[in-house]
Amino acid sequence: MKKICMALFMISLVAVYAEEAEVTAPDFTLADIDGNTVCLDSLLADGPVFMSFWALWCKMCIKELDALKPYYDEFDSLGVHMLAISVDRARSVPKVKPFALSHKWKYVVVLDPDDVLRDLYHVQAMPSSFIINQNKEIVFTHMGYKPGDEEIIIETIRDMFSEEEDEGE
Repeated sequence: MKKICMALFMISLVAVYAEEAEVTAPDFTLADIDGNTVCLDSLLADGPVFMSFWALWCKMCIKELDALKPYYDEFDSLGVHMLAISVDRARSVPKVKPFALSHKWKYVVVLDPDDVLRDLYHVQAMPSSFIINQNKEIVFTHMGYKPGDEEIIIETIRDMFSEEEDEGE
């Protein structure tokens, strides 16, 4: 038992170190559920990016995206791009678009069936969320979800814009 606890502790230390060490967001180009190309650099030209890794089988992922849904229009008006990155395998990809539509998500739903983006961002838990500022810096990461966690994400996004206003004064 002690060996398992020590191993978990070491893994968490490595994860924290890796998270702090990698500040720059890796660029990516993937297709969305409509077949459009989505490129991080292009999105960042217009504003910050929030992205959440999810899958059809992940109940907490879906709860997180549903909890953020009421804030989509507010963040869209601020220029924040909101991406829901499906890591479902190729055989499940045809189910992703109808599922997203049934939940009335306005997010850009990106498909990552080969874990290209999941590997680039070292995603180990589902859901995993990131906020990337226009300097291409990962300014926020969050793993897992429990009801109320959406408030942390909402506050972080709002704070990004209140800081910009404070700097402009």
